[in-house]
Amino acid sequence: MGKKDEIAVAKAKIEQNGDIGEDKDEGKKGEKEKEPKMPMIGAIALFRFADGWDRLMMVLGTIMAIVNGTVLPLMCIVFGDMTDGFIRDSIQTQNNFTNITFPVFNTTLGEEMTGHAIYYSIMGAVVLVAAYMQVAFWTLAAGRQVKRLRKLFFHCIMQQEIGWFDVNETGELNTRLTDDIYKINEGIGDKVGMLIQSFTTFIAAFIIGFSQGWKLTLVILAVSPVLGFSAFIFSKVLTSFTSLEQGAYAKAGAVAEEVISSVRTVFAFGGQQKEITRYQKNLEDAMNMGIRKAISANMAMGFTFLMIYLSYALSFWYGSTLIISGEYTIGTVLTVFFTVLIGAFAMGQTSPNVQAFASARGAAHKVYNIIDNKPHINSYSDHGHKPDVIKGNIEFNNIHFTYPSRPDVKVLNGMSLTVRSGQTIALVGSSGCGKKHHRSAAAEVSMIHKRDQCM
Repeated sequence: MGKKDEIAVAKAKIEQNGDIGEDKDEGKKGEKEKEPKMPMIGAIALFRFADGWDRLMMVLGTIMAIVNGTVLPLMCIVFGDMTDGFIRDSIQTQNNFTNITFPVFNTTLGEEMTGHAIYYSIMGAVVLVAAYMQVAFWTLAAGRQVKRLRKLFFHCIMQQEIGWFDVNETGELNTRLTDDIYKINEGIGDKVGMLIQSFTTFIAAFIIGFSQGWKLTLVILAVSPVLGFSAFIFSKVLTSFTSLEQGAYAKAGAVAEEVISSVRTVFAFGGQQKEITRYQKNLEDAMNMGIRKAISANMAMGFTFLMIYLSYALSFWYGSTLIISGEYTIGTVLTVFFTVLIGAFAMGQTSPNVQAFASARGAAHKVYNIIDNKPHINSYSDHGHKPDVIKGNIEFNNIHFTYPSRPDVKVLNGMSLTVRSGQTIALVGSSGCGKKHHRSAAAEVSMIHKRDQCM
């Protein structure tokens, strides 16, 4: 087949398929429907590269996260006591006005509010220190581990034999070195501290709620799953549509990259308008995804606030019946109400942190497998025999060779070749016939010959 015939066949194929990437996209759609579950490593194994200092900082960060998560429910107790203090003073003042013709200055309220102000100041100082140390310790520990992981990962890549790179693409390794390790850094950093803080707030809130007033706590507890679910739905919808929107823009960017890299072929077949139309279609998909994201996020937010206001109505209605019956004070109702709601929302807002931790476990599965891979030929090994004198001659005797990525295709079949020191040879053959390995041997012979001449 001549060159003109090949061009005609290629042009007919492009006109038939519309574009080169169309078949690939259809294949990818079928693959996405049967996408397997992403393998992950264990939660403890994610921190396998942490040393003693890292473990100490993570323990201190965990303690600070627990302290930080406990302060907010405790603040509601002070708020409830302060509310009861205002009400007691108001009742006492009304009684004084009834019995006496002039107002009496009450110093008890001022002293009580001074005590509450001291409590608020102490809790504010504790939160300032605990929140800073929580984020600082977890971030420092993650940075130290990721630095160690990057060095070890790069060292392990350089340690592999040349056949390993025939199976693993270099672009994929670069992605592992940047994107996957960044995901690991996100998953083992301050997000773990915030996750522990949210769980602590949830547990402390319900402990305080049941201790202060178990009846109202049970009523709010019946609504809290709906509140937590609404907060989870809102964060999940926002995260999912953001990912889909970014994927749509990435697809449009891939089209642009494909066309620009093959711009000579596009101009040769007059496919400019067709590629512009394809790029515009992908941009329209991204725009539609952004519109769906905005509508869904706003509907989820509206549903979240609807649940909040309905829980307000139910809690205050039942709380008022408990106040009228004399079982609870107003401060107790407010304390139980705010602590349980805070606990429910803290649990519902853990979704982004859990997702980041899960992504880190998935990314670590790929990175750690590469680190754990032991090469058949270790270039850094010092074991074995080291010859004192090397004669710069290379001889191939009855060599059989296949690429690791194509084990069924034999590239060399009983090849024998002798290259003398200083000899110049030329290797001719089709693509994939093993010339690269022969070039390496010839280059080594030339380098040995030049070294012998210098000596």
